Amino acid sequence: MNNPESRLSDYIDALNAEHEPEKHQGTADTPELEKLLATVRMVRSLREPALPEPGYPQRLAKAVASGLNQPLGSKSKPVSRIYRMTGGSHRRWVLPPVAALLAGLLLFAVLSWTGLFNRDVAYAMEKAVAQLSNYHGVLETRSKNAAGEEWMTRRVEIWSDGDKYAVRQDDGALTVNNGQQKWQIRPQDREVALLPLAPDPTRTGFDLRDEAKLAKQYPHTVAGSEAVAGRETIKLEIAPPGGLTYYLWVDKETNLPIQLQTAMQNALQTTYTFVTFEPNTQIDAKMFAYQPPEGYKVVEKDPGQLVATAEEAAAISQLAPLLPQEAPARIFAFEGRIVLDYGDTTIVETAAKGSFEPVANAALGAAAGGPLEVWGERLRWRQAGLEIQAEGSRRVELARQIAPDLALPDTGKDLVSKAQVKVPVDMEIAKADQQQVDRGSSPWQLDPLQVSLTFVNLKVSPEGIIGEPKVPESSFKLAANNGVEAEVEVAAGPVHRVYLQRLVRQDETGIWSVVGYDPR
Repeated sequence: MNNPESRLSDYIDALNAEHEPEKHQGTADTPELEKLLATVRMVRSLREPALPEPGYPQRLAKAVASGLNQPLGSKSKPVSRIYRMTGGSHRRWVLPPVAALLAGLLLFAVLSWTGLFNRDVAYAMEKAVAQLSNYHGVLETRSKNAAGEEWMTRRVEIWSDGDKYAVRQDDGALTVNNGQQKWQIRPQDREVALLPLAPDPTRTGFDLRDEAKLAKQYPHTVAGSEAVAGRETIKLEIAPPGGLTYYLWVDKETNLPIQLQTAMQNALQTTYTFVTFEPNTQIDAKMFAYQPPEGYKVVEKDPGQLVATAEEAAAISQLAPLLPQEAPARIFAFEGRIVLDYGDTTIVETAAKGSFEPVANAALGAAAGGPLEVWGERLRWRQAGLEIQAEGSRRVELARQIAPDLALPDTGKDLVSKAQVKVPVDMEIAKADQQQVDRGSSPWQLDPLQVSLTFVNLKVSPEGIIGEPKVPESSFKLAANNGVEAEVEVAAGPVHRVYLQRLVRQDETGIWSVVGYDPR
């Protein structure tokens, strides 16, 4: 058994990683250690306290560590009494109950002050969002330019209940999705437009679930407390790797995000604020009932139909659908399109037309004997005359029930080490380029083909590319892309292969940098 200090350290690491340490480490073998671990669990749930003064946590941590490691009888004064037990050739320190509790409280106060529990705000937000059944609120969107001028760009009232929602705009237009139908009531035109039901685009610019997920995923720190729309909030400063810092305000009472402020991009900054917000409230069921107002004209725009069987879907869509082994919760049929709804995951099947062209900076895997496009939480491939797209948390599991040979990109595969000539990269320039792309400039740096084209043509014309490139775009072919590294083949010019890496940020928002090449 490890000594108490090691056991405590391992226990802290497990809690911070959101694991259940008792499952892997077992229960405490002494009453004293159990009290200490209980203190750990209690303090783990506390929010971040304020610092008494700069440098205090480091000094306190040093003092506590010195006391815990000080043998009995030393001239240095320990924090509390420590008993020593010997056994064989090893010795260990055992804390008495009172000292264990005191040391645990001091240690965890220090850990909180030093930022190890900054994750608690994001963790609590993730849990609160998972427990959010519905909400009603008014969302304001404001813009501010580099000169400090600010104005409101949008104000909407939102009702959200599971997969149902309604959004009312300032002009009175009301968009409703009740899970079976989607429509928009337009008072100015006195009409009701029936809209495609699925897949559904983002309804606002501020999605609570998405923001909670990103806050936990990206590095973040607590930047203080502020009042927002009459609510006490914790302000989080979030720093995407290689990107610009933005801010998220989390309501202290509900642990839900209620304000988002983007970074200043293209001399414009956007702030989304729930000026009123009622979570887990009563929403009138009539809000989601389809009933066109009297005298309004109904305009159909490919609304689709909810069907009971795949045979009905095939008859409406004129497609022969491929179904996973697990039956979907709902099937929607459109002309030339079928949507399989699994709640947290959606599969869309359409007729395959033309050649399959993956998104420029998507990672590449394999499925049904052909390429698989991996883009964020979306998979796309072709099979049996259909183009299939799976999106959502269970996309891989359900996609493999259609294409058993589906293989995701191998991020562990070393592509760039094969390069015959290494190309050094200035990381400061790469970070500046990443921020430039985040602002909306130079989007070509997100495409490994375009980055390779520029690199090769600058080899041909070092003075710059004027007019059409000497080595045309048609000469470049993406040979491999695992999401982190890419290999591009070149059919003409002085370079045979180009090797690239996402050095700043390893997701679909990250730019590509040339790190090597093979001369022809």
